[in-house]
Amino acid sequence: MFNPRIVFGLTALLLLLALIVDWTSLDKKNKFERSVQVQDQLFSQPYQFEKISNGVLEVYISLDDGSVRQAFLFEKSKRGGLEKVRLMSDDQFLRFYFKTSVKEHKNAYPYTVDELSENYLKISSKDASGNELVKTFSFDDDHTLLITDEVALMTSTAGSLTVDKYFYRNNYKSVDYGTTFSRDHLAYSSTDDVFNDDQLSSFSEKDVYAYGHWVGYSQKHFVVAVFDKEKERNIHLVPPKKDGLYAFGFFEDSSLNNSSSLSETRVFIGPKQKDILENVAPYFEYNLDLGFVYGIGEFFIVVLNYLYSWVGSWGLAIVLLTVLFKLVLSPLQIIQIRSMVKMRRLQPQIQEIQERYKNDRNKLGMEMMQLYSKEKFNPFAGCFPLLPQIPIFLAMFWVTREAFEFRGESFLWIPDLAESDPYLITPVLMGLMMFLSQKLMPKPPQSKGMQAQIAQQMMVVFPPMLTLIFIFMPAGVVIYSVINMLLSIVPQAIILSRAAAAENG
Repeated sequence: MFNPRIVFGLTALLLLLALIVDWTSLDKKNKFERSVQVQDQLFSQPYQFEKISNGVLEVYISLDDGSVRQAFLFEKSKRGGLEKVRLMSDDQFLRFYFKTSVKEHKNAYPYTVDELSENYLKISSKDASGNELVKTFSFDDDHTLLITDEVALMTSTAGSLTVDKYFYRNNYKSVDYGTTFSRDHLAYSSTDDVFNDDQLSSFSEKDVYAYGHWVGYSQKHFVVAVFDKEKERNIHLVPPKKDGLYAFGFFEDSSLNNSSSLSETRVFIGPKQKDILENVAPYFEYNLDLGFVYGIGEFFIVVLNYLYSWVGSWGLAIVLLTVLFKLVLSPLQIIQIRSMVKMRRLQPQIQEIQERYKNDRNKLGMEMMQLYSKEKFNPFAGCFPLLPQIPIFLAMFWVTREAFEFRGESFLWIPDLAESDPYLITPVLMGLMMFLSQKLMPKPPQSKGMQAQIAQQMMVVFPPMLTLIFIFMPAGVVIYSVINMLLSIVPQAIILSRAAAAENG
């Protein structure tokens, strides 16, 4: 029997757990304020800095060692204007910076500024022998920092110089404080796998052939990487030593020409947008992690961007995409509904056979098979339409979790489609509709005894369990699930109601 106490208890437990998670999570509203605080901490460091910006990126270069110590990305603010998102930093919590260095150049003194403009910096330094290293910083495009290292030796010599190009990083989270399914991983492309995605703590010191010409650090919506479009490199991965910093990057042998050598380094600092990533380096677009349903996810992004261009809302784009897929899969739903109608019609005969052969399970099975064969009914036909929806749901989950387009985008009462619903409205709706869907389903042939009790308990337990799972899902995928379930329940209820009326009439 349906027990309201069980439902009440599970619902209360569900809400309590949700509130605990909400109270213990970091306040997303203060993310910008924390970013500002970190930016202010920059100037408390024992370094001298110079800043350059192209309106999209803002980077701070240390005059102490010529490293890129801070990097901010400007993004559209929900309050209007622009906000800074910290992607690289060197403060008391997060240490994440990039440095090029020439092994043969002993830089004993800080750099001096030779030329400075809004988007260009030239600095130089001489070692004790008078050899000069000149570094320039500029922008190759909106999201690419171009660094040049030019060495001028006092004496003519032949051979080459080695330029190290490394990120240095501790294991502290950086950007996505308190976000749903946050990720902070080392990423690179190699001959073994075109895309490798590992936690910092999971690798040991090794050299990897960089088939994709890049290595970097991948976060939920952003990626920072050093890359070379033309040349494949040997990537060097170094676990923490005394300084507690991971090091990952590669080195380049730069040929000497008349006692001078020039090396170029490109560093990508930007969002996980497919159209941006695929133009950086080979296989770089895989930083937009769409799981094992990558192809479906790519298609969804293309369609969602097209729908967004029409409606101007990512939430509405998700709703429209759900409706389109429901129309495409409508023949399968028709099969499912017809199966449910036939199951309802066969219930009296099924119950009669169960009662007649309740003590003979072999005979019961044979009679049931004969009935199904006579009526041309497949009891599993109603499950087949669910199979295509599994990869669709998984693709929607990965897209709404990873794609930069959904970051900070609001819809109705939901402030961020990439985050969970803070008011728990959509997860609760999903649980209620799942309960209604179960109530609409005809009872299975095994509708008595212990099996019937288990089935009844599952009807009570499964919707709250589903609600609990969806509480932690990105709101975008929950909206998809709610609309999809609604478009399934409504025609089912109408057709089954008409079928019941026809039987009684």
